[in-house]
Amino acid sequence: MTERSLSSVLPNPSQSSTNKASQVQDMFNRIAGTYDTLNDWISMGFHKQWKHAACRKLQLKPGMKALDVCTGTGDLIGYLLPLVGAGGTVDGLDFSENMLSHARQRYQNQPNVTLTQGDALALPYPDDYFDAAIISFGLRNVTDIPQALREMRRVIKPGGWMVNLDTSPTPLLPGMNFYFSKIMPLIGGALAKDSQAYQYLSESTQHFLTPAQLKEAFEAVGCAQVSSETLMLGSVSLQAGQKSLR
Repeated sequence: MTERSLSSVLPNPSQSSTNKASQVQDMFNRIAGTYDTLNDWISMGFHKQWKHAACRKLQLKPGMKALDVCTGTGDLIGYLLPLVGAGGTVDGLDFSENMLSHARQRYQNQPNVTLTQGDALALPYPDDYFDAAIISFGLRNVTDIPQALREMRRVIKPGGWMVNLDTSPTPLLPGMNFYFSKIMPLIGGALAKDSQAYQYLSESTQHFLTPAQLKEAFEAVGCAQVSSETLMLGSVSLQAGQKSLR
């Protein structure tokens, strides 16, 4: 595929437009069926450890309400449910209906899980509704990162925590940039039959904010006690911030 034809299929990771949102939505609809399997292969299973670490940052307790923004197939919800217990609830939101269909099948017998198709830039929830909110490997795909963070902060209660987990453009692990740019699209092509989508996922990491910039973004929307750390020798970053008590 030529560079020109490839650009017509892939969203431009650096653009901020309705066009990008539509293209990203279409891309995730295409790869929904193989997304979880590819996560295991591409991360070599390490994504499970990263997600456990991210969910612990939310400081959830039994009976609380948690929100998973850009939930996709709902994989992260499985890490949140033991933390909120039988008396708590987890809401998952995503704009890809095909991804959500997999999540609905996964949690069809789980009464304390609610799944909603919606926009991370305009969350369909009232102010101060959740005890905590998290976004995992989704923030680099939104067209307005500050707005997505503002919305997450808006819907959590004062004292609640919000967390971001995502790949980082500044890995220290030797060969990681080569892996993201060359190997990951090959794996996507072999298993998902969609190397273009996984090329975008690689490029979106290269255009994404650094851990330091993400920390500043959390602070800019009004989060307190913001922390930022890297995992897997800088390949993944994790930010947490608290909504100040009034």
